[in-house]
Amino acid sequence: MSGSGKNARQFSFKYREKLHLQSDFNAVFKKGIKFENRFIKIFAYKRQAGALRRMGLVVSRKVGNAPQRNLAKRRLREIFRTNKNAFPAGIDIIFIPNSKTPKVKYKILKQAVLEMMSKL
Repeated sequence: MSGSGKNARQFSFKYREKLHLQSDFNAVFKKGIKFENRFIKIFAYKRQAGALRRMGLVVSRKVGNAPQRNLAKRRLREIFRTNKNAFPAGIDIIFIPNSKTPKVKYKILKQAVLEMMSKL
């Protein structure tokens, strides 16, 4: 009976954990801190209230064709979903991949993201 119980809920990715409103994206871009490496750009903003960690994605056509963009988005969502408890509580994060993101292996991308987030 895999995928049931408290452990499965811990790794779920709920609707509330996604950034939806343009005003939320604008707040992160305007007030947040920017981290960047050769694979990805990350904007992070600590909200005043709330323990919920939220994630947003901005993926342009410069990343590649549709399958490459979707691969980048799937990988970044998975990195956030499985490691969200490693991120500070009450933080909004926006991932902006570049053209190298879909070409890099998942492990390397995960390591790069977690390394940048440890600087928070």
